[in-house]
Amino acid sequence: MNRALMILAAGLFAVAACENKPSTDKPGEDPSKTPTTTGATQPVVTATPVAPPAIADSDLSTPADFEESAEKAISKSNYKAELASLEADIAKD
Repeated sequence: MNRALMILAAGLFAVAACENKPSTDKPGEDPSKTPTTTGATQPVVTATPVAPPAIADSDLSTPADFEESAEKAISKSNYKAELASLEADIAKD
């Protein structure tokens, strides 16, 4: 609940900040009398989209990849300790 309120508050502040755009005109100056440049213009830089990296299926870990090592490491005598260790690891996250 608190996390949702904090996100909502941050969003409202961001929207409020976007509403108040600073003026580039200096007070007391007439914008129609500002000097204009006649010459070369600055190049427009556009970002090219980057494709996500390709990941091969062999690079992904699956539960079957750990099955053999789990069968060797976990037995009837130590499964409760291993389970408690895994639950503690999950509780940390």
